[in-house]
Amino acid sequence: MENNRLQLLRRFIGKPFSGSPSPFSKWLNGTVLAADENAVEFQFEVRKEMTNPAGTLHGGVICGMFDDCIGVNFMILGTDHFFPTITLNVEFFSAAKEGDTVVVKTAIVKKGKSVINVKAEMFSSEKMIASATSNLVMSEMKISM
Repeated sequence: MENNRLQLLRRFIGKPFSGSPSPFSKWLNGTVLAADENAVEFQFEVRKEMTNPAGTLHGGVICGMFDDCIGVNFMILGTDHFFPTITLNVEFFSAAKEGDTVVVKTAIVKKGKSVINVKAEMFSSEKMIASATSNLVMSEMKISM
């Protein structure tokens, strides 16, 4: 049976994810492309305020896109406790520039009792921009959604 959080996210497929409680997520303005129990896919338009002085997508924004999508991937697992990010390892391969469309795909690698491992990749026109791995650890904080 599909959990309520996954159902909510799926209602945004093809639309910006305005249902996020995160102001940063709303600033990124990602469009949901796909979602299942263990993976999500978002599309982002690279805006001028997301670029560095060289005119390419800022590395910190790439990290933020990864972290935000990984957070959404975690959210749809339907856990009772919040799992904050404890590691985010990013490798950069290519650049995206203002006006480009980038796609971020995330997937759960392993969901343990206290640690969740997630992988993510970013593409632009089928060219890999960056990849990431992340670990999230169970906290004491209960989720009220």
